[in-house]
Amino acid sequence: MTGVYIHIPFCLRRCAYCDFITDARMSKIIPAYLDGLLKEIRFVWQNNIAEHSEIGSIYFGGGTPSLLRADQVKRVIDEIIARFAVEKNAEITLEANPATSVEINFAGLLEAGINRLSLGAQSFINSELTVLNRIHSVEQITQSVEQARQEGFSNISLDLIFGIPGQTLETWCESLSAALMLDVEHLSLYSLILEEGTPMAKAVTAGEVKLPDDDEVADMYALAREKLRSGGYEHYEISNWAKRPELESRHNKVYWLNEPYHGFGTGAHRRLDNYRSNNTLDTLDYLRRMNEGVLDKPEFISPATVECFQITPKVSMQETMMLGLRLVREGVSARRFRERYCVDIEEVFAKEVRHLLNRGLAEWQGRTLRLTSQGLSVGNQAFMEFV
Repeated sequence: MTGVYIHIPFCLRRCAYCDFITDARMSKIIPAYLDGLLKEIRFVWQNNIAEHSEIGSIYFGGGTPSLLRADQVKRVIDEIIARFAVEKNAEITLEANPATSVEINFAGLLEAGINRLSLGAQSFINSELTVLNRIHSVEQITQSVEQARQEGFSNISLDLIFGIPGQTLETWCESLSAALMLDVEHLSLYSLILEEGTPMAKAVTAGEVKLPDDDEVADMYALAREKLRSGGYEHYEISNWAKRPELESRHNKVYWLNEPYHGFGTGAHRRLDNYRSNNTLDTLDYLRRMNEGVLDKPEFISPATVECFQITPKVSMQETMMLGLRLVREGVSARRFRERYCVDIEEVFAKEVRHLLNRGLAEWQGRTLRLTSQGLSVGNQAFMEFV
């Protein structure tokens, strides 16, 4: 299965990664950007660079895709369907910011083809949302879910963050309980990662705010695993839970299984034909490149491409191990590994696997290598074996 990632680089406020804020310019920039997206989709298809396997997922993510009107989203989906072989029941996800819920035409998005929503809730504690510099409120999270439900959405995911400055085990428990009350189909829980140069990172370095220590963060993860299990969710990936297997994120599983995916838009990334590449991060540069329609280098996939790296067989095998071990139930199948690389896991990674087994971080279940409960709690230690 192949996935498609669509990046919409527009946020509700200016940040280091995005180019524009919501103001009068948006009415001109978004239509121009959509034209660039459609040109890029056509270019990749027309030049026969694309993988020919069926598209099983389309993901509108990054920035704030919910700033797009439903008819604009439909234009992109229709273009992909017209050019590529898209599975009949493909998963088509759109990330939405709860702050825009009042303006979102959920019924229109459903009609356009979106069948899964991913809402960036982050926390159900207003003071923690303030620390995270989010502009939505707890009330808006609930309103977004209720409104989407009323308009017919039956597959909704919420993102939550733990390890926030000032967060305690009690407030984390409160957020988890609030999420469970909303009865969504999928939950993604991520430990806070400080990005260098951000205001929060500077505040932590200066001692102005204090992060929970490693033991507290580990306790938060353990609490989440137990609470979500009791709430009827299956833990299928280190950071992800779903009510049923068919509700697991098909798009993200493309990444975890190290399968190919297309990427379109400013800053989009892709993995095709044993190459990894990414587009320019500058939206004006993206528009210029797509208007010119010229490849800077023969190995580039799109006129918007600025970097391209060949993935060697060894690197691909390392990535398959690191990504596959994130899958709680599936792990890394020795059979699939052999079929893909014509070599056994133990031949390539005998020492690494032995270390994981001896440390109690991984175990063989039949011919599948999976992380143990201990391994899930310190996943990065396991993954580092394959770097």
